[in-house]
Amino acid sequence: MKDYVIAISGEAGQGINTTGDMLALSLFRNGYCVFTDKSYHSRIRGGEYVYRIRISEEPLFSMRQEFDLLVSLSKSTTLSQIEYFHEDTVLVFDSDSEHITEEDTGVRLKKLDFPFKRIAREAGEVRAQNIVSLGAILSLLGVKIEIPQRLVREAFEGKEEIMQANLRALGKGYEISLSIELPSFKVGEHDYYFMNGTEGAALGAIAAGCKFLSAYPMTPGTGVMTFMAANALKHNIVVEQAEDEIAAINMAIGASYAGARSLVTTSGGGFALMQEGVSLAAMVETPVVIVDAQRPAPATGLPTRTAQEDLAFVVHSGHGEFVKYVVAPRTPKDAFEITEKAFYIADKYQIPVIILLTESLNDSSATVEKPVHREEYLERFIVEPGEGYKRFKITRDSISPRAIPGGKALVKVDSDEHDEEGHITEDLKIRKAMVDKRMNKLSGLLGELSEPLRYNLSAPVVLIGWGDSWGAIDEFCRSRDGFGYIHFNEVFPIDASAFSGLEEKRLLAVEGNYTGQFASLIGAVTGIKVEHVGKYDGRPLSAFWIEEALREEGII
Repeated sequence: MKDYVIAISGEAGQGINTTGDMLALSLFRNGYCVFTDKSYHSRIRGGEYVYRIRISEEPLFSMRQEFDLLVSLSKSTTLSQIEYFHEDTVLVFDSDSEHITEEDTGVRLKKLDFPFKRIAREAGEVRAQNIVSLGAILSLLGVKIEIPQRLVREAFEGKEEIMQANLRALGKGYEISLSIELPSFKVGEHDYYFMNGTEGAALGAIAAGCKFLSAYPMTPGTGVMTFMAANALKHNIVVEQAEDEIAAINMAIGASYAGARSLVTTSGGGFALMQEGVSLAAMVETPVVIVDAQRPAPATGLPTRTAQEDLAFVVHSGHGEFVKYVVAPRTPKDAFEITEKAFYIADKYQIPVIILLTESLNDSSATVEKPVHREEYLERFIVEPGEGYKRFKITRDSISPRAIPGGKALVKVDSDEHDEEGHITEDLKIRKAMVDKRMNKLSGLLGELSEPLRYNLSAPVVLIGWGDSWGAIDEFCRSRDGFGYIHFNEVFPIDASAFSGLEEKRLLAVEGNYTGQFASLIGAVTGIKVEHVGKYDGRPLSAFWIEEALREEGII
């Protein structure tokens, strides 16, 4: 597929994120399909910050590792990216700054230098060097200047003098002629949306009727909380920043018990503190949805990097045995749709539901089709109790009638084992019956699972993936003969029948972890041998990395 990768390289505090967002959104609004990702250190100023933008004529959902054009605002950061240069990479940098030479890089460079800082100073704002470079790139790509002008006005609204200086800087950037040869892209009006995983999940929760969110901030899960907080008044949502993660999960359970669809957002370290609450939700059969936005661990790990390391943890989360539903979106659109379903499943089966996001999905914006809202996912499964109401009544489908407090009957729940009415019991026959009731929900839940995505399963080697690895796996398999894939966004429970007919294939799980957590889970459920190739350096999967990894394994 025809594509082009632009990167802006600098340090935190140089406005890289703002510039990258403006560049990506301007390209999208001009008709390009865009996929972005970010590589940055966990600090307010300094350190590495690289914003990559991949443009194409059709939507893509992974990043190509090599840069075609790199705009450098920091020599040290640019030098850290030399491995991503190829023979035709063009390096653009400020002529008045410290130059990058071939002695620094060890590779031959195609360099263009312009006095970005001097031009910005002449425009009246020395800090606007990134806006000058923005204008130069957008001019090169034929983007109408009115598009970024609108974004600059929005970014600096209420700061008239700074706004005008940045508009002048943008205009001067458009006057720069970058003599770079580009692929010929067909661009024009389209009906796509542009969003990241954070926005997809948050909008999905809003569309599902979430009315309460509690969280203690933890990167990269905080974005879902802040997005919903910014839209709380518009959608009548209560957002509470709790004093810690234990309080957050228990607040959400309480709100759900009172009848509100509730969400908790965190990352792996915060989810570790919530385990007693997860078990509480299971015992009192109160629905709750939890976002675990994964990052490399253990402990604090790499807060601003990506991983798929929490799957085994969340599948076995909480003490004791109970049914849970675990999903992992592939794309921002999928994040919207699977989050809606998560609330529906939580309410219908009265169980904890965990949404596994990743830093790369949360921070990567993509061109997507319009997400599909499903009205049936708004069903609450709440009853009006009458005489003789039993909150934990044993039923044919093992789902008890759920009422909320304030009606005609008491709604009695307890974290101890209890009878059908909710009274504490130590009767061992009742204990067995209650365990059976809670666990028997699994058969109904298996019937709710959607089919995984499949491609070229006649191939001798079938890759298996889950979550946001899909874009890289799909791109690799479509570019190579002899490979197919099966890919999941609902990762637990697993329906063994999904692997029917694959027993004689060479199955290879491609995951963002060391141990092959999904491969182990599949093997435990199906008995099928699944090999594993893992990426665990904190960077997202790419089609190039998959090819290199398979070559190292002797598969290619």
